[in-house]
Amino acid sequence: MSMMQHYRGMLAQEKRIEAFRRAIHAVVRPGDRVLEVGTGLGTFAFFAADAGAGRVWAVDGTPIVHVAKAIGVVNGYADRIEFLRGWIPRLTIPERCDVVIFEDFAPRLLDAGNVRLLETLLRDYAVGEVRTVPCRARLMLAPIRSDRVRRAVLSFADLDTEVVYGIDWSPSREYAVNAPVSVDMVSDDLVADPVALGEVRFDRAPDPRAALHGTAEWRMDRAGSIDGLALWFDLELAPGEWLSNAPGAEPGSWGNTVLMADPPLSVGVGEVLRASVGSSASDDGTPGWLAWSLEAGGRTVQGNEFAAAPASLHDLAGLSPDAVPRLGRHGALECDVLSLTDGARTMGEIAEALRGAHPELSSELAQREVLAALQGRVETSIANKV
Repeated sequence: MSMMQHYRGMLAQEKRIEAFRRAIHAVVRPGDRVLEVGTGLGTFAFFAADAGAGRVWAVDGTPIVHVAKAIGVVNGYADRIEFLRGWIPRLTIPERCDVVIFEDFAPRLLDAGNVRLLETLLRDYAVGEVRTVPCRARLMLAPIRSDRVRRAVLSFADLDTEVVYGIDWSPSREYAVNAPVSVDMVSDDLVADPVALGEVRFDRAPDPRAALHGTAEWRMDRAGSIDGLALWFDLELAPGEWLSNAPGAEPGSWGNTVLMADPPLSVGVGEVLRASVGSSASDDGTPGWLAWSLEAGGRTVQGNEFAAAPASLHDLAGLSPDAVPRLGRHGALECDVLSLTDGARTMGEIAEALRGAHPELSSELAQREVLAALQGRVETSIANKV
């Protein structure tokens, strides 16, 4: 799927877009300064301008922002919306904003990347009493029973064997079932009502533990096996305006997450099924590895995202804060390109200078290395010599 197909396809999600339109009109006040992060085709930036914003900064790190700018010009928004290509926090916004619009959530709601981004937005780009769209979220959990979901995770049509093509693939199974994965689920996959694990507000620095830690229990009204847990979130876009990402709801851009139980956990009628979900904390306080457990009748099945990461002791040592990094060949080339980018050389001159330092590179390879190293890092891709 091309980038344009992706973004135009999202325009067909009428329920999601109309909910955001209503919320933006409820939150934005006349004259407000608005920052939208991850603008795509500019949809929510246009809604903010329609709601009376005095100035809107619409930010995206990809070239799609140029298309959004063209759409803004054609529709008469050029005097109110400034489209900026780049990544927070590298971009400078001339004023702190009254409203921040952001919907680039992980399927589990918060991961390390968007926790850091939200903290930066609140600290460096927003006024003290900022209003946000969405304003808060609830992380939801429910047990599932579905051979279709199990096949999507395990990849094999026959769930009872690990022998395919005459080869036993069982050593890879542990990695598959311990990985939280995004799977399209339907409401019939759920075997009990969802429970809210936690809640996060977005007008303050998010506490990942509030959303990514919790326990739940259900008294089962029918016997069977539990294949895992469905994890999703509900967003309150504006007070009273909710949008659910639940299995069976109109898809958003986030997806649902399945946390597998392997082997499936058998439960009897009237038995209590207990579940817990938690995320370890990284050194900077952002969410780390996700762990979960299911228990019924004295039987327990557990999962841990750490067990889904193939790694040797050597690999783990390389991630340690005490490790001493050394640049490999690619890193050395990138370092050289950045040092040669002095604001005076053209792209072609940088490539030729790179070849001088690395004569093993052909002209074509040198140009590719320059483009790769500078992608998203320069203010303009056109150098004009005086």
